[in-house]
Order: sequence, then structure tokens, then C-alpha cells
Amino acid sequence: MPVITPTTNPLDDLQAYADSAIVKRNIPAMSVAIWKDGVLTQAAAGCLNINTGVEATTDSIFQIGSITKVMTSCLVMQLVDEGRVNLDKPVVHYLRDFMIADAKATQAITVRQLLNHTNGIAGDYFPDDEGHQGNLIARFVDRCSSLPLMHPVGEMWSYSNAAFCVAGRLVEVLRGMSWYAAMQEYLFKPLGMAHAIADPKEMIRFRTAMGHVYDGDNTDRWVLPERAFLSLGQAPVGSTPAMSAENLIRFARAHLEAGANQQGQSWLSPESVKQMQQSQMALPKTSLISDKHTGLGWGMSSYHAGGIKTIGHGGGTNGFLSMLQVIPEQNAAIAILTNGVRPSAIGGLTADLLTAVTGIEMQEPEPDTTVAFTELAKIAGVYECLDTHIKVTATEGRLLAHIVYKLDPLPPLELELRHVEALCPDEPLSFAAYNNKGERCLAIVFLKPDNAGVPQYLFNGGRLNRRMNESI
Repeated sequence: MPVITPTTNPLDDLQAYADSAIVKRNIPAMSVAIWKDGVLTQAAAGCLNINTGVEATTDSIFQIGSITKVMTSCLVMQLVDEGRVNLDKPVVHYLRDFMIADAKATQAITVRQLLNHTNGIAGDYFPDDEGHQGNLIARFVDRCSSLPLMHPVGEMWSYSNAAFCVAGRLVEVLRGMSWYAAMQEYLFKPLGMAHAIADPKEMIRFRTAMGHVYDGDNTDRWVLPERAFLSLGQAPVGSTPAMSAENLIRFARAHLEAGANQQGQSWLSPESVKQMQQSQMALPKTSLISDKHTGLGWGMSSYHAGGIKTIGHGGGTNGFLSMLQVIPEQNAAIAILTNGVRPSAIGGLTADLLTAVTGIEMQEPEPDTTVAFTELAKIAGVYECLDTHIKVTATEGRLLAHIVYKLDPLPPLELELRHVEALCPDEPLSFAAYNNKGERCLAIVFLKPDNAGVPQYLFNGGRLNRRMNESI
């Protein structure tokens, strides 16, 4: 794939790009910061709250969602640096009351497996903690005793929110302070992140964005969600932290600079920074332009064109979507914050800016629809996890998927799945998913076929959905 020079480069005028992007992508507001060649560039555009009309500025704070998982991982790695945590010891060595529904798995899951999503814990558990007092993170970990195992421990990769609550609780127990206090003391302060909060009670101190969600099934109209933030019990996962894009770049720079803050002081050891960026497991093949791996906290992509490698993480909360991408070999980083849950928008913004910074085209090639795929009937079935119910049907030579989101504030999706050839000989069941507008929106891989060739899992780019014994 060739290196390209975009006809309109956002780096030439980032503010003009932001002004046009919120219109093109139909989102209320965005804030963006780019670190490249030792220079920070920032821009913000749009409205922080459609009910008040407050304008977005570069010092506005937006919820970062699951980018928080990388920060929680750093708090754990600091304990590793201090010799207080061994990544390969079982979690129960540090948290005696940790338990999931599978007793054998409870004893086996290690700290490392919490941070690299190979633990197998069904992760999308969002109990309502309204009205409860006390340590809600500890309460959440207690309630994990009901969570099933999605796959054998250490054998597969499936995104697990719950695992990072457990990691956050581990920090609390070993530090003898709340996770919120640990974030302030061990992350925000040493990195100079003065426009960052972990505790939502601090929102009023800042120019704060509100999230926006679709008005029912009307994806062209925004409304405010019922709650300003998600469960306090899942703060280490990303339910509460908010910050400016510039502060997110400060965090990224510490990972570019071997764990040093901007004053040159050591914040995280070079060994821990390096280990966080090392591949722990390859993810199922969903792309023709890159290979994806999991690190510790970080996700990693290796692009075939130009040999570009990135580390990063996205985030989604109650009305927000965010993205942090770091390109270590170019000493560059991109932080994107938006306050509208439109997945196509954050995907488009990320592709635009990565292309501008790296010079690599990020668009996937289209599948060859002239190649017939004859195993559709074996793939058809119902696949499910705590977050999604996916019904896959084969009709008239086409494979269709109906996705119902049980937790995310998104309308159901009707998709056509088109087979992607030549991804991987060991993983032949990879598909590109298109919505009813013909837009490519997901990558789906069917995994672990049984002796009859019937896959037992559906991987939707993040979660494993297990095949259910349910009639279609």
C-alpha cells in the first residue's frame, strides 16, 4: 500500500479541520491535540452542551472512557516497579476476596491477564450503584462472583471491563488509598495534568463537556443522557475520568520518553514502559492493512505500509467517544475527544489524523465479492455476550447479522457480512460488515470451529460472543 500525501492535511490548519469535521461528522463538539516533531498543536470546535450552548475550548475537559484502562495499568506497573506486585502471580494472592463464578479460573487468573484481556472474565457488567454508599469499587469486585468465564483463562482475547475494576481495587488495597486518590497522587500530579479529574465531583472546577446520545432511533438528533457519568464502581475502567486533550498528550509523552515527565523526572520505569508496549497476544485477524496485538493496557497495531507501529486505546462512556494514538518511532501522539456517541465519527477522525501524521492510508481495501463463500449455513446462529445479542442468518447466498446492543446507547444494527479473503490460513472466517447505507462499520471473525466446522465464537473486533443453543 503506497504512502500518500493527503490533499487536505489537518496539520496545515488543525482549527480549520476541527471546524469542518464537526459539521461533516455531525457531532456536537471535539477537542484534538497532536504532538509531532517536538511541537504541540491544539484545536477545539463545537458545543459542550446543547442545552446551554457553551463553546468548546482547548482547555475544556471531556470524559476519556476506556483510555483510563491504560492509566490503571500504569498504577499497577508502578507497584511492579516497587517490587510489590508480580504480574504472573494470581490475583487472589493480592485480593483474597476476588472471585468469579468459575472457581478454578478464580485461582488461576493472574495480574498480567487482567491487564492484557486474556483473563476470560465476562466483562460488560454494569450494575447500578445509585444510592449505595462506601467503596463502590470494592462493592463491584464483590459482585464479580456472579460473572461467568467467556473462554479458558489465557487462551483467547476478549475485552473485559470488569477485569480493570479488579485491577483498580488491587491498587487501592496495596496503596491504602482510594483509586481516585491514587490517580491524583501517582499520575495527574507527577505528569503535570492540571486539567484532569478522576472524581466527577470535581467537574464543576472546569469547563466541562456533557455527553450526547441519539434521540432514540433518530441518529441525526442529539439529546443529553439521563446521567452525566456511568457507575462510580467502574471508575478504574473509565466511567468517570475527564481531561483536556493536551493533558492526554502529557500522558502519552511519558510513554514516548521512557517513563519520564516533562521535567525529566522518572515517573514509570523504562522497563515497565517497554513491557506495556510488548505484544502479549495477537488478536484475531480483522484487517488487510495491519496486524493487531494486545500489550499491557495498550492495544497495538502494526501497519504493513511503511512498517508503522502504533500503540493506543479508545474510549466510550455516557455520551462520549475518545481516541489516543501514539506512534513511538515518530515521537508523535494524537488525542481526540468528542461528546457524541457516533462510532463512524471517531473512526473517521482517527483515520484522518493518523494518515496526516504518518503518511499512511488507513482505509481498508474492499473484499472481492466475486469469490463465492459456500459455508454460510455453518456460520449462521445466535452469538451472545453481556453487551450484545447477534443473530446471524444465511439467505440467498448472503450472510446477514442483526445486532442488538444490550448496554451501549446504540440502535440495533442490520448488517451484511462480506467474506474477506487471504487474511490468515488459520483464520479463514473473517468478514467485513456493511450497514444498510452501504457503509463499512465492523470487522467480524468467526472462531474455534468444532469438528463439523461450526464456529463457537464470534469476535466483533473487541468482544468474544459465544455461540448459543438458540433456534434462529
